[in-house]
Amino acid sequence: MVEIKKILEKQPASFDDLLACFEQVKENGDVAVIKFDGERIENQYTVFISSSQNDNKSMIRADSDDLKDALSRVLKNYIS
Repeated sequence: MVEIKKILEKQPASFDDLLACFEQVKENGDVAVIKFDGERIENQYTVFISSSQNDNKSMIRADSDDLKDALSRVLKNYIS
């Protein structure tokens, strides 16, 4: 979680940095999904992390028109 926090503190974090965070999520045994929804007019990106290890984090989700924003918001909630 410390590595994710360091990356999120970078302004702005690159896509490569954010994907490295999601590799850490995977290593923690959690599931991350990035969805590109062409049928929607707004909030075409959905990102969520599903965790079975902690009931407080059963699912963290963000919808946005900005993929980096959605990735960052989900990760910030994940480490909090």
